Amino acid sequence: MTETVSIVIPTFNRAAMLPKAIDSALAQTFPCEVIVVDHGSTDKTPDVVAGYGDKVTYVRRERDFGPHFCWLEGILHANGTYVHLQYDDDWIADNFIEKCVSVMGDDVGFAFSGAEVVDDKTGRQMMTQFLDWLPATGIFENHLAEDSIVASLISPGAALYRKQVLIDALYQGGLPLQTNEYHGVGPDIFVSLLSMLRYPKLGFVREPLASFRAHDGSITIDALKDAQKQREIAAAYNEVRAYYVELKAMQMVRATQ
Repeated sequence: MTETVSIVIPTFNRAAMLPKAIDSALAQTFPCEVIVVDHGSTDKTPDVVAGYGDKVTYVRRERDFGPHFCWLEGILHANGTYVHLQYDDDWIADNFIEKCVSVMGDDVGFAFSGAEVVDDKTGRQMMTQFLDWLPATGIFENHLAEDSIVASLISPGAALYRKQVLIDALYQGGLPLQTNEYHGVGPDIFVSLLSMLRYPKLGFVREPLASFRAHDGSITIDALKDAQKQREIAAAYNEVRAYYVELKAMQMVRATQ
């Protein structure tokens, strides 16, 4: 089967940042479908996307129902076997998809690359992420990176997922019995964990091919300035991690029966 890939770019009121995300998606060395999903933007986003003509598919809703629904609608519109969720304030190297596809396989749930954090004001690389999690580019058994993945977070912006896993991670909205939530926190980590529950291996590209923009409007950067927001994010992520541990234990019990 020939792999097909869709890049979904959810966006909300970031007309000035959006072109870099779209341009990086259109510049991929591997052919990709590019979908921009706009739920409720009140700025110049429609005009920005119109400038790309038929190079992108534009899905727009006049009302904003939150990030999960925006992500999900874009993924449901995707025709690809694999989907990359590209945040509107970040971008990827032109060979990101090609490299990630090269480490996918029938027994691989998802692939991810190293990432860099770039200061929006200076363009300076502030830090790199994920590069020390695995020794080289390739396909690995999940357990070799599981501790790092559970303890930290692989941003969907640095990963390529199977479309169905993304849908299943998002469709439920909140996890069963979930009591903590913060601006999309939950499914963004759960999709990697769900992939590991369903597939025994993962793919890794040991290069910083995804770039995350550090700027004042970023949810992550904003939370760093507020201790209460940090606690809310930590609580939401810890709840997802606990849920994964329970599911993993149940899976292991079934395997021994």
